Amino acid sequence: MEKEKWLKILAGLIASMFFYAAFSKLWDYEQSQIDMRNQLFPNAVADVLTWLVPVIEFIIVVLLVIRPTRLVGFGASLGLLTMFTIYIVIALSMIFGRTPCACGGILNNLPYEWHFAFNLLFMFLAYRGIGLEKGWTLKETWTQIKNTWFGLRKRRLKKEYMKNLAQG
Repeated sequence: MEKEKWLKILAGLIASMFFYAAFSKLWDYEQSQIDMRNQLFPNAVADVLTWLVPVIEFIIVVLLVIRPTRLVGFGASLGLLTMFTIYIVIALSMIFGRTPCACGGILNNLPYEWHFAFNLLFMFLAYRGIGLEKGWTLKETWTQIKNTWFGLRKRRLKKEYMKNLAQG
């Protein structure tokens, strides 16, 4: 299949997911607000995020469906999904002592482990979209993912090692 068709498929899948997420949050705004107020931040912040998150999701949808802004849309998708995934990892670690959020829509009744897998899938799709937009092969995309995610850990470990060496 040609590159442009794959880009349309990837952008369409991610845009559909974000459209559904935003629409379901706004469709049942009161429940979304209750869920958001169950977070660990003040209600004033929760009230802003209750409408801000769906607005950001709709903006990402628009960026993904307009060809000249598609690369930005893939990047914004990857960024937002990364933030959500980090939050899920924190929730799974039980650092809060409770599960602070119930996601809406189709993910509502699924455990956090499924949310995590769902996010990883869509993160990969976004990363692949970035790779296709930049002309990377699938192997180059995997290399970029590896260098980004595992490279961060490697740099952190090297920094800690150097710091420990300097301290003696």
